[in-house]
Amino acid sequence: MLKLWQFSRLQLINKFLTNNRIVIYVILFSTSLYQKIRLINFVEFKDDQRFGSNVMQHCQIKSLDLNNLDFLYSRSSSGFPQGPFHWSPECFAGLIGISEYTVFLVVKIFFSQIIIFVIAHLIKNQLSDVELFSFLLLVLFNPYLIISSRNTSIAYGYEFLMVLYVYLIINRNKSKKHSMFYGMFSFFTLVFYFPYFIFINSVNCILFLTNHFKEKAYFVFGNIIGLIFSIISYIPYLLKDRELELYDRAGSWGLTSYWRINLSAISGESLNYKINSVNDTDALILLFPNYTNLHKINYFLITFLLILSLINFLKSYKLNNIDIFNNVFLISFTLTGALYTLLDVPLYPHYFFLNIFISFLFIVKNVRPKFLLFLVSFIFVLTSTV
Repeated sequence: MLKLWQFSRLQLINKFLTNNRIVIYVILFSTSLYQKIRLINFVEFKDDQRFGSNVMQHCQIKSLDLNNLDFLYSRSSSGFPQGPFHWSPECFAGLIGISEYTVFLVVKIFFSQIIIFVIAHLIKNQLSDVELFSFLLLVLFNPYLIISSRNTSIAYGYEFLMVLYVYLIINRNKSKKHSMFYGMFSFFTLVFYFPYFIFINSVNCILFLTNHFKEKAYFVFGNIIGLIFSIISYIPYLLKDRELELYDRAGSWGLTSYWRINLSAISGESLNYKINSVNDTDALILLFPNYTNLHKINYFLITFLLILSLINFLKSYKLNNIDIFNNVFLISFTLTGALYTLLDVPLYPHYFFLNIFISFLFIVKNVRPKFLLFLVSFIFVLTSTV
């Protein structure tokens, strides 16, 4: 009787979502956009943001000097410089005449919001209406993603790479050309952001070894092209007689740090780590008295959904018929975590944006009953006051 009741409720929700899809999407788009751009002048502006603003000024057509591209290379925490495309959103903004930092943020947020819905369109055939709606709720209203949208570099503009990744991995076996482009993209992420390169290519290694590529030769050829382009992109830096060297760095935050930080990012609790001052925390609690309690509720909700999705997946999976995004999640959750643990590097929440997307996909695909997924996702939005 309970199952019948749940099924009838789910049918009603599916019907409502299908019949009102455009209106619902407009409401989600507008509400989330408002959350991201309100109080836009109160944003972090430290060394990285100052560097991004400097890139924007240097990429203005009137001041762009192709013989001096030093301004595109910034040192990472390892000492090895991030590739020149790390600041591609800022440079593109400069090329089209944007010079104000907050204007850039608004424009970037607006287009990244559109890209999230493009991603939803790309995966719509793999999800039911309830699953897709729940996915959008979790992504659009995650507190950490909302605050992170007000930051700089491709690390915080992950949507621009994520849409390419989703399209290419779905269509990797569509043709030889698609396999080659996916391989080329996978390696070329090295010059965008190191954590994205590690995430994508650690997953690719297992997919390759488990025969998830029909055109392996073209995939490898694409990786070689990506390697060549990556080397070329560092030539302006190396021509300045600089050496590529690694700094001595701190170790990781502990054996389980990858999984702890991953879960904090998915639930939005990582927002707490963006607030480093006791005074800032006190000021935030004055504005939002229930801030701390709401984030604890979110952490519980996402942990519950993740555990439930893993249980349901293990109950019903078939080894030779695992969905591609389930595969990506499982590999990133295990192998990528083990790799970072062996590397013994300090990890930060902004390394995990791709993980957040893939984790939410895994959750909505595997949580049952779907009515519970819908209900918890809706509660998550209500408790995600930022």
